[in-house]
Amino acid sequence: MTTEALYLDDATLTTTTTTITSYRPISALSDPEKTLAKNIPTENHYALTTRQTVFYPQGGGQPSDTGVIQLPSTPNATDNDDATNPITFEVLLVRKTLDGEILHFGHFTTPTFPLSLASHALATQTINAVTRNYHSRLHTAGHIIGLAMRLLTPELGVRKKVKANHAPREACMEFEGLLYNEHRPLIEGKVNELVQRALPVHISWWEEREIAAKELNMVEGLQVGQGGKVRIAEIADLDANPCGGTHVAHTGLTGYITIRKVSRQKGVTKLSYEVPVEV
Repeated sequence: MTTEALYLDDATLTTTTTTITSYRPISALSDPEKTLAKNIPTENHYALTTRQTVFYPQGGGQPSDTGVIQLPSTPNATDNDDATNPITFEVLLVRKTLDGEILHFGHFTTPTFPLSLASHALATQTINAVTRNYHSRLHTAGHIIGLAMRLLTPELGVRKKVKANHAPREACMEFEGLLYNEHRPLIEGKVNELVQRALPVHISWWEEREIAAKELNMVEGLQVGQGGKVRIAEIADLDANPCGGTHVAHTGLTGYITIRKVSRQKGVTKLSYEVPVEV
């Protein structure tokens, strides 16, 4: 079953109430699903699915959200049970299957939990908002760097973006062409000029023909929605990229962007970057 991804239209949501559609021990998953649960222990860990989700699944160079999913009380509680004690499921990793189902991997933190959860049982999802904000700022910073490099093309001669990673401690943007450390002050200056301008960042859905007409870079892949429209992240009217990730509302919210390192390999320049963990 395809999961409705609420973050695609409103990345400011940090909590929602939805319904449980399934939960299974990781050991009972199919082989492709087990592959998605890499580094998650098998014993006492589960994959939980819901009808909707505010949790961002790992992908597009952005790490997944973490957080909790809570049921208000134990189903079928007896008079001797504490029916007010919520069932808490800690979400450690979120991944999306090829058919669009979003799997929340984690474990129950409460002493007891149901051996079976009835389909359509209500549950409240809450993501770690601080971590989401950090990941969103890193992702938006990558787009800002891409825009800055395009604006600097006449001076630097760097061509299109070929790869992006927006994960903490690994964040980088790669471009065709060769740059060196002496270019770093120029790049960082242009990047943070865009930050200081607090340009609006917004999400829209485009027809594929619009994307083809504007020759947008497809390196981050397509997030296709209803009617075959593609999700686009725009910075004012200066930049537009197909993107399935989460972003902050304007460029000023990323905080100061530091270009940590400029490196080269096989005709490609990698710009490693970071933003403050908190702003």
